[in-house]
Amino acid sequence: MAHDQSRQHRVDQARPTIADQLEHITDRFDALTHRARLGRLTPAQYDELEADAQAIAADLVQTFRGRRTNPTNPPLYVSRDGTKAAW
Repeated sequence: MAHDQSRQHRVDQARPTIADQLEHITDRFDALTHRARLGRLTPAQYDELEADAQAIAADLVQTFRGRRTNPTNPPLYVSRDGTKAAW
């Protein structure tokens, strides 16, 4: 039985919860907010903050939706109403 518990513990460690993932994103958002409050931003600093915000937003969506992947065998044709497809 002890072996099963250690295996379960490793599985739990390998897969962080949504709350754990959100905490990681929260730390990055807090750092972004702090940098934005430091004063007037140059256009380059503004662009850098925007890029960081986009990365945070993408990670936030990924937390709930999972990683985006490309279909491995997408259909060549899909009808307008979505009821027919051809490979």
